[in-house]
Amino acid sequence: MGHSGPDERNRATTERLRALAGRLPDDELARVLDPPWTTSALFAHIAFWDRFVLARWKLAATKGSRAPDRMDDTPQDLINDAALPGWKAIPARAAIDTCLAAAEELDRLIGSLDIDVVVELERDRRERLVDRSLHRGEHLDSLESAFPDP
Repeated sequence: MGHSGPDERNRATTERLRALAGRLPDDELARVLDPPWTTSALFAHIAFWDRFVLARWKLAATKGSRAPDRMDDTPQDLINDAALPGWKAIPARAAIDTCLAAAEELDRLIGSLDIDVVVELERDRRERLVDRSLHRGEHLDSLESAFPDP
């Protein structure tokens, strides 16, 4: 148990999310970054996909599987398009709280996995199930460039 690679990267991106959220005033959370995406909708989006991965891990545990079943990536853009209006409707601070809570819960679960499961998923190119920094980092890079540290 405990594997430094993904664990450290996951925790680092969770802390980056926390730091960014802590310094953004409410009006910046409502700002449209990449139309039609707002800052807070991006936090809600990150929360959703972390929760989705968490749900996949919980289902695997219920089924007695070592890892979540493979899934077709095709519907991801459709899910994002369908969910965006709801993500935009979530109050900004609630989106942030949900994002941080989801990240922390998933970080704990991933940190509890056996190293051989992590290695196997990385080898099978399914690393996004254990290295959430890949998804979070993409959005953090654009958020941090939109809101540079003062």
